Amino acid sequence: MTRSLLALLVCVAILHGYSSGPPDGKTGRPGEGTCLDCHSGAGPADSTDLDGLVGGWYQSDSLYPLTLSVRYAGQLRWGFELTVVDDSGNGAGQLIVTDSTNTQYSPAAPGYLKQTSAGTFRGTSGPTSWTFSWRAPAAGTGPVRFYWCTNAADNNGSTSGDKTCRDSLVLAETGVAEPGTVTGRRFWRYANPTRDRVVISYQGSAGTPARIYASSGRLVRSLTPEPDGELLRVVWDGRDAKGQIVPGATYFVRLGEGIDRVARVELVR
Repeated sequence: MTRSLLALLVCVAILHGYSSGPPDGKTGRPGEGTCLDCHSGAGPADSTDLDGLVGGWYQSDSLYPLTLSVRYAGQLRWGFELTVVDDSGNGAGQLIVTDSTNTQYSPAAPGYLKQTSAGTFRGTSGPTSWTFSWRAPAAGTGPVRFYWCTNAADNNGSTSGDKTCRDSLVLAETGVAEPGTVTGRRFWRYANPTRDRVVISYQGSAGTPARIYASSGRLVRSLTPEPDGELLRVVWDGRDAKGQIVPGATYFVRLGEGIDRVARVELVR
């Protein structure tokens, strides 16, 4: 009886006190709890998304603006907690608060990003999102994994009727290739840096488009390669998908599905 009463009191305290941010360790990573520790209900796996990362890989020391979103029809209050760790379970890179009104950071290892009281958007129907940035770790860190748990409450003052979803995302560290021979018999050549346009000849599949990404992870353009003797050739005129000229900067050209098929290009204006 005493233990049951204590558990009830703890959950009531969480319900009323943790709208300002959940306790650390509720991301759903191995060994941690989730929002379900005190909120009832569960939602479909596609009810939460982490946007802003190029699928499957990251570039060391790069800055990625990210958006975490959650959507549940009929829910009226929102929350989340997120962390990112390496294979050893240590914090990977740096989670950066860019919206201090709606998000906050807890430095307790391995480091947690979560919503503030204002960031619950009380009384607001979804979808709801929070923005922040992640500075990728130093070269040689290896794979990292994001873990997060989102809670969509019905704002009825109790733990019932709330919807919780947890998810994770694995990113491999890309070995950014310079012109020359890379893993296996794959080969490419191109000028780097290059002015105004990018021309790359490479071994690959003609049916796979070349995708150009900004350092933030945003897809800039997709191009269809053309035959170039025994190789393929892709020419990028330095414009985005809307035909707008992009600024001089570092871009990443993904020439296939493998992590080692990413070429780094310095576009100069």
